[in-house]
Amino acid sequence: MRAVDALEALELLGSTQRGLVTTAQAREAGLSGVDLTRLAKSGKLLRVRHGVYALPSAGVDRLQDLRAAWLAASANGEVVVSGASAAALHGLGDLVPAAHEFTAPVRRQSTLPDVRFRRSKLSDHDVTVVDGLPVTTVVRTATDLAASSLDSGHLAGVLSAAVEDPGVDVEELAQALSPHAVRYGFSTGRALLAEVATGYLTAALRSAVRTAVTRSPRFRRQALELLKEPDGAETLLSLLEERLAS
Repeated sequence: MRAVDALEALELLGSTQRGLVTTAQAREAGLSGVDLTRLAKSGKLLRVRHGVYALPSAGVDRLQDLRAAWLAASANGEVVVSGASAAALHGLGDLVPAAHEFTAPVRRQSTLPDVRFRRSKLSDHDVTVVDGLPVTTVVRTATDLAASSLDSGHLAGVLSAAVEDPGVDVEELAQALSPHAVRYGFSTGRALLAEVATGYLTAALRSAVRTAVTRSPRFRRQALELLKEPDGAETLLSLLEERLAS
């Protein structure tokens, strides 16, 4: 195949994959191994990792190696970025993944030293998309790390970041962590979060108020009116404390 035709075919393939394409995809498009080698030698393709190439359209991407690893792994079945890799993708704590970590619904193994698999059937509720990659949610990521007995120092960083995430339901996080709290010397997920996650109590209160406001339009109207009055915030807080104590 002529180089210009081969490159055009690859660009079409990589247009939905951030400029990346696998050897298997290239062959399905009619390119031979000789075509790929020729393009790589001429500098029109960059070999990112075994079986994955970057096209000129790929540009600079800090997640390129993770994308390439996921693309190669997903060629043999559905996989989701998880574990420490998911934590880094979400910006949870300061974990530095020693390998690209993925979760698959069936047992998977890799001969590559920088790829690790865990087996689990994830629900749609457990998966989100970040920068075009399927990744376990913040709650599921934190739970998986706790289940893997991540050291308490790193877990504290992960959980502190998790409770600050506006998309995280802290009560859901606490419940998800409860089965693993005993590993860290706590009886419940709430107790674990209260001890190690900076900002948990504030986040929990914020969540409770959000729930109250959402469920009671009347409460929302009354609270807004009260906040317009001098010292309204203090009065509202006193009323909340009184009601909670009763």
